[in-house]
Amino acid sequence: MKYSSELIAFIEVARLGSFAEAARSLNLPTTTISRKMQLLETELGVRLFNRTTRSLSLSEVGERLLPRAKLVVDTVRELKDEATFHKANPVGTLHISAPATVFSLLAPLFSAFLGKYSSIKLEFDSSSRTKDLTAERADFALRLGPLNDSSLIAIPLSRLHYSLVAHEQLVAKQSRIEKPEDLLKWPCILNHNDGLMLPWRFTFRGESVDLSMDHCLLSDDLLVSLQMVIQGTGAAYLPTGLVQPYIDEGKLISLCEEWIPKGRELYLVYTDKQHLPSKSKEFIHFIKSKREEISMLLNANKQDESVELREGH
Repeated sequence: MKYSSELIAFIEVARLGSFAEAARSLNLPTTTISRKMQLLETELGVRLFNRTTRSLSLSEVGERLLPRAKLVVDTVRELKDEATFHKANPVGTLHISAPATVFSLLAPLFSAFLGKYSSIKLEFDSSSRTKDLTAERADFALRLGPLNDSSLIAIPLSRLHYSLVAHEQLVAKQSRIEKPEDLLKWPCILNHNDGLMLPWRFTFRGESVDLSMDHCLLSDDLLVSLQMVIQGTGAAYLPTGLVQPYIDEGKLISLCEEWIPKGRELYLVYTDKQHLPSKSKEFIHFIKSKREEISMLLNANKQDESVELREGH
């Protein structure tokens, strides 16, 4: 379709900040990329980029047009896919970003989605870092609150609850826990998200207590932390959905349950688009219809009380 290749080139140049890098990404000569940008700017009658000998950046108009260009390219790609499949079938690829732990806990949900929509493919980015959805070309992200980016549409799904756990042999060696500060004497496994330490948070005698723990192990992967807890390395503050099966089997002991506050809200987030492609609409509808199942998967069959209040919203 007319100008679709120019729009693709525009998006790649904006994403990579370089004509040469965009040319490599699209497997085209740099001169071709430059020519496409000149053609697009001439057709639109505006300058899309600010160029100097050392830098390249989007102009003010370019920044405003980029989201629309992405929408046009997405739409064109879907039209081509739909020419192969029936018009009623949503088709294409959805790029989803989420922490690896969330993907692991919600695996049955994604499997059910793929079973229902055979013409949609999923691509996962399991980085724990919070990324720019537009820059990373992600359609959706599953993020734990609180959220900082108010420009995103955020659909609350369920709370992710936490448990403090340790191996029974480790518990037997330690003194009785009578207040949160007693845990400072325990060997502890801490987790961090992109350098930000995840706190051990308790509610004790009506007050919120965040412990600044020393650690025998620091990890950015909750699944690794879980395995180390099972080995008896230390106590850890982990999502209930991860540890509950091992608690049920007697391999781990849940500690201080009455002090653990309500968990963090999990959101489905995406950029504000007036005309979402059908694949995205179907994904949103599917996820919203599965809130109760999401709560059960996240929290090992323990229903989040707030889910019922969201049904129908």
